[in-house]
Amino acid sequence: MPKLLLFDIDGTLIHSNGAGRLTIAYALEKLFGTCGPLEHYNMSGKTDPRIITDLLTAIGIAPKEIKKQLPAVYELMAEHGQRIFIEREMLACPGVPELLTHLAGREDVLVGLLTGNSQLTAPLKLSAAGIDPLQFKVGAYGSDAMDRNELPAIGMKRANQLTGSVFNGNNTVIIGDTPADILCARAGKATAVAVASGWHAASTLADYHPDHLFDDLVDTELVVQTLLAE
Repeated sequence: MPKLLLFDIDGTLIHSNGAGRLTIAYALEKLFGTCGPLEHYNMSGKTDPRIITDLLTAIGIAPKEIKKQLPAVYELMAEHGQRIFIEREMLACPGVPELLTHLAGREDVLVGLLTGNSQLTAPLKLSAAGIDPLQFKVGAYGSDAMDRNELPAIGMKRANQLTGSVFNGNNTVIIGDTPADILCARAGKATAVAVASGWHAASTLADYHPDHLFDDLVDTELVVQTLLAE
């Protein structure tokens, strides 16, 4: 039975050096004249529509109006990202290029994304960090659902449609660097693999009881063995 591996992006695959925050600020200021309380907002583990909605409702903009404008926000974020992502010197997290190269050579895995980023922004971030976005065959994105916990089911459904295989919680692994990644894996009844390469310490992630916990993804052999364990 093949395994579906769904990777988070920021803090898991790449370090984006605050670029995501800059693109949101740009888009919201362009469309709404303000980015709300962005300076003090904790974006960790949240989807783009959740972040955008929280920031704008905090300054009194109606959720209905925000929802209507989300596609335009995503387009402006991607437009700005194309300009600034390279300048931000975004980097792949330690061990990630080697791990992805190894997984690309296997026929028993389907590698995908599960990210709070919009579908427009995600490939731009990966490319800027030197990672080919085309190696991720399926994705579940923030632009698909505000609630991250809905994304595992979307990723599995797309994997099923693409391959004709049956992917469910039993053969899906979600890899991420935040408590929200662990919780969404639980929501999808998938295996939760946490990696402390982002903003959260291993001790913090351990409090959420992931199935597996790594400090980083440097030990390719051990990581692959863990991801593909029955």
